[in-house]
Amino acid sequence: MKKIGFSHGTIHKITDKYFDSSIDIFKKIENDVIEVCLHDAEEVDKLQNISKKVKDFSYKSIHLPTQNIRYKNDQLTKDLLDKVEKFYHEIDANLVLVHPDLVEDWEVFDKYKLNWAIENMDKEKEKYKTAEELADFFRMKPNWKLVLDLNHCYTNDKTMKLAGEMIGQFKNRIAEVHLSGHTDLHDPLFLTKQNFILDYCNKLDVPIVIESVFDKIEDVKKEYDYITDYLK
Repeated sequence: MKKIGFSHGTIHKITDKYFDSSIDIFKKIENDVIEVCLHDAEEVDKLQNISKKVKDFSYKSIHLPTQNIRYKNDQLTKDLLDKVEKFYHEIDANLVLVHPDLVEDWEVFDKYKLNWAIENMDKEKEKYKTAEELADFFRMKPNWKLVLDLNHCYTNDKTMKLAGEMIGQFKNRIAEVHLSGHTDLHDPLFLTKQNFILDYCNKLDVPIVIESVFDKIEDVKKEYDYITDYLK
């Protein structure tokens, strides 16, 4: 059975994702995958609120902040990464993910012996959207992994041929999948019924992190059941 779980940021409209009880929303579904999603750098100081319960999951990844930040070889970036590194080891995480379009100096990551990954970007970004651009990056950083975001593939190419191309070229490098539907941004698949996006999950045997954003708590389980039933 595929390992399927959630980004803990999917419930940000419903509750504070750093409440200890918020992690229980995902634990009750009995999935064993979680991605801790930092929205901005200030949230790094809230990680201790959820570390104990996050540690119980068998697969754990960390998504670095995406708002109000540029990753440089400076003290601000190092202070953030120092705290992330501590949390990484505390929860025995499997992966740390960064949006490549936010990085100005890749050398800042080199001192941290973590399992690093980038993800392919959506249509709004200038780079890191195509297989060719990703291949250029991996020539520079051959030890880094890829998180394949199927929603981002869809925004760039409604035929999803791009997803197939990335799987074909980077299958041995893909460590995780990001999954959600798309009408506006990251929408639940049980509503969009975009099963052609789900089909690409069957081409990989890696943990799947659901990034659909929910308006109601009960929709978390609806999304999990819809996806797992389809991928049986």
